[in-house]
Amino acid sequence: MVPNQKTETRERHRSVRDLVNTPFKKVMFALQILSYVLIVGSPAIGGVLGAWLGLKAGGTGGLILGIFIAGEVLFYGTLIFLGKELVQIVRDRIRGWFRRNK
Repeated sequence: MVPNQKTETRERHRSVRDLVNTPFKKVMFALQILSYVLIVGSPAIGGVLGAWLGLKAGGTGGLILGIFIAGEVLFYGTLIFLGKELVQIVRDRIRGWFRRNK
């Protein structure tokens, strides 16, 4: 009996190694991680850079917004290339957190 490929894929645990199987995808994954850092850390990064550059409050706020927008652009840009596999890995991990142990 030949196993069904869809059933085999569902039963197999997806990992990040399956996602980053080419050098291009490795770079895209690194940029994806950088986008998370920029999005979450934009207030801290912008605050430090604003103080270092001697910007006023409005300039620092604009810098924070720019860093946040850059993180969003990187996020959606890399998501286009990493696509469905990344979404499936994240979805499986989140489902695993809420799955009951049998």
